[in-house]
Amino acid sequence: MSEEKITIETGDAGKGTSTLDKDANTEELEERALSVFSSERNEDMTALILSLITTFIVLIFTKWT
Repeated sequence: MSEEKITIETGDAGKGTSTLDKDANTEELEERALSVFSSERNEDMTALILSLITTFIVLIFTKWT
């Protein structure tokens, strides 16, 4: 009995491709998708925080000059 595999393109968020069983559990697929969205959310939050800090520093610097 051979296990059939499929390769899916995950794009930039998933950093390449992923190989899964042809009759993979949908819960497994959902977990993979949620982990990608979770990591993107963390990156977005980091970028937002760094932008706010930079804006705050610029505002303070321009007020004192």
